[in-house]
Amino acid sequence: MRAVVVERPGGPEALTMVEVPRPLGGPEEVVIDVEAVGVNPVDLGNRADPSWAGISPPYVVGYELAGRVVDSDEPVWALLPVQGTTQGALAERVAVPRQYVAPRPPELDPIVAAALPMAGCTALQVLQRMPLAAGSWVLVHGVAGGVGHLLVQMARGLGLRVVAATRFDDRRRVEELGVDLWLDRSDATPAATAVEKLGAELDAVVDLVGGQLEPSLPYVRVGGHAATIVDLTGDLDLAIDRNIDLHGVLMRAGRDRLYELAAEVSAGVRPHVADTYPLERTADAHRRLEAGRVGGKLVITL
Repeated sequence: MRAVVVERPGGPEALTMVEVPRPLGGPEEVVIDVEAVGVNPVDLGNRADPSWAGISPPYVVGYELAGRVVDSDEPVWALLPVQGTTQGALAERVAVPRQYVAPRPPELDPIVAAALPMAGCTALQVLQRMPLAAGSWVLVHGVAGGVGHLLVQMARGLGLRVVAATRFDDRRRVEELGVDLWLDRSDATPAATAVEKLGAELDAVVDLVGGQLEPSLPYVRVGGHAATIVDLTGDLDLAIDRNIDLHGVLMRAGRDRLYELAAEVSAGVRPHVADTYPLERTADAHRRLEAGRVGGKLVITL
């Protein structure tokens, strides 16, 4: 069968299509014929430098997939750990530990389903870490991206109110998703502008792009919340002075997370699939994601 293997870490050219044996699967694994695989920034990072993930070549990246169980043809989706996984999803057939597989929501086709687990579970875990009451104002940096456009939908379901700064071209889309107060991304101090327009301090800030947590902290209320999926850098002493709890969130895979995500799907949460690529063009998908401004998710189809 075909698989996209990294034999020497590096740029997109490191993704090599090869023939490998079909996995047989063990007693605690589910063997899945893969239909679609989501592409995420962590795929790019592990392709270029696998040391963080604790793996070494040869290995296969790709950590979210939709497919069908080989023995039963049951439609499923799966979310693999981003650390320690050497046999990722970029293959025609995979054997996945049972604890990372769940029934696919019937509302989703394979392409849409494959675009959701990684970013969706990340967004879920960010919101779960911050105890916010309905009506709270949350500033989200990176709301137009893969995690952000799902997080704002989930926040709306919780009754939260979202502030976000994006390019003008993205304004209509993010407002339709649930952004209550739109700001121009060219604004150098979006948190300050948000507080000025609201006439009140923010209840929370979420940084999905990096480098935005520190400048936002002065505008979060005492006892408020802050979360990031990128970094905890800079002078964060103000979080202590204002009693703001800080959360660094790394997505943790698990079947229970997929069931929680399925409930969000039932409530109407959907990913935006910006484009699809066949398996043999996986490197092109990586180049596209590295170039930025995708405005949604990229998916590999099989």
